[in-house]
Amino acid sequence: MADLSRIHELLVSSGELDLRDVSCAFADLFEADGATVFVVVDAELRVGGAYPGNEDAARELSIPVGYGVVGLVAQGGNSVTIVDDAPRNPYHRALLGLGEGEVVSRLCVPAHGLECTIVGVISVHRRDHRPFETEELARAQRLADLVGIRLYAEGLRGDVEDHHSLRDRLIAQAISAQEAERRRIAGDLHDGVTQALASLSFHLSAAHTGLAVALRGDADADPRLTGTLAEIAAARRLAGLAYDETRAAITGLHSLLLEDLGLVAALESLCQSLPQLEVEFRSDEPTAFDVVPDHAAAALFRIAQEALNNAIKHAQAHRVVLSLRRVGDAAVLGVTDDGAGFDVQSVRERGRSSATEHFGLESIVERSALIGATLRIDSIEGRGTAVIVEFPLH
Repeated sequence: MADLSRIHELLVSSGELDLRDVSCAFADLFEADGATVFVVVDAELRVGGAYPGNEDAARELSIPVGYGVVGLVAQGGNSVTIVDDAPRNPYHRALLGLGEGEVVSRLCVPAHGLECTIVGVISVHRRDHRPFETEELARAQRLADLVGIRLYAEGLRGDVEDHHSLRDRLIAQAISAQEAERRRIAGDLHDGVTQALASLSFHLSAAHTGLAVALRGDADADPRLTGTLAEIAAARRLAGLAYDETRAAITGLHSLLLEDLGLVAALESLCQSLPQLEVEFRSDEPTAFDVVPDHAAAALFRIAQEALNNAIKHAQAHRVVLSLRRVGDAAVLGVTDDGAGFDVQSVRERGRSSATEHFGLESIVERSALIGATLRIDSIEGRGTAVIVEFPLH
């Protein structure tokens, strides 16, 4: 029980397992001069911790699985004891503190994870020619397997963290690519379509003015020319409308303020671009959101944009409050309107297609999930809707 208690205290400690402490515990428990915990890394055994150890040797020592005593234990999973062993690897000898011609007695046991996976080898050594007994070998194996489970769990956690890190990088790249494409399209519209519409409007204006002057005071003018004048005036109005809508589309596609001045300035500008809606904007100081990654800021901006569009197009709202707050380790975006509202549960039960068709919520749901934000939608029919997005800043 003393063995189990000593190892248990190490294994239940918070943070990463200190393998040097584990080595020290094994050395004490087996009345040995030292111990080493080897960890399997990419078909090689690396020193995870050693007592008393040698830092330079530990850093350089690498044993292929299947080679040497430790490597064979890692490959076959069979525990062994050796009397008067003399490792040939100079780094291994330095790690054990062996001089020229010196030998040690060793006990080597595999550390198993789940499904009999060998995640490491624990080697204990004595320098006084005392062999390790069979009972000690069995006891060491039991303790080594406890260490192996912890190492296996840490490996899984590392894999999960690597997966999350890769996922975050891919998401950031995807959103950045999406924003770059929006920027390109906005640029093309600005340099192409809006210029053409502006030119069209100018020529139509010139034609309308010239024809109006020609027809002025001419009582005998052809009625068809009068009709043409009316058509030109209508075309001018349509060209102006197309120009205004294209400019609005450009603004919706890309926000220069988001790139240049940040999320708070972009949201404030967004509120001012909606004359058909009374929007109150509330925010903490812009510096509170300096830690928000660029891709997440872009996603939050698009979420706010979509929520405001929904308030105008679907909810027929008259007033909206848009807020961005720093709450602990989270940035909280809120959009609350006084519009028609809807039955949230009913929409969820009807599925994703219904949410997209009736309220345009799918974009908000997907963007929130993409950046790992928590989304809450509260709504009551006839009493408005609140969209709350909480993005963690850790």
